[in-house]
Amino acid sequence: MHITTIAVSYSRKFNLGNFNSVDLSCSLWAQIDAEEDEDCCIAILQDKAREAVRSEYHKVKSNQGPVPTIKINGAVVEDSIPESEQFEALSVHPAHLQ
Repeated sequence: MHITTIAVSYSRKFNLGNFNSVDLSCSLWAQIDAEEDEDCCIAILQDKAREAVRSEYHKVKSNQGPVPTIKINGAVVEDSIPESEQFEALSVHPAHLQ
């Protein structure tokens, strides 16, 4: 059997303190050729997804405030952040609900 596409997902929940947390995730896909090593491609995608989540966490953590963008059932509660910097969070800070 020849695999042509590999998909990897990585998700992690971070405690931001003060009853606030963020759940960050990244999904990556890659098209591979028959001569490429599937295990090597999987490892590369896993590393890239993990690093993307870590990078986003450091952006959130350096802000030192509540999570700036929250999606509830697909609707953005606060949309003042550019779409390129938005991420989904499972926990909701009470200030965002007013």
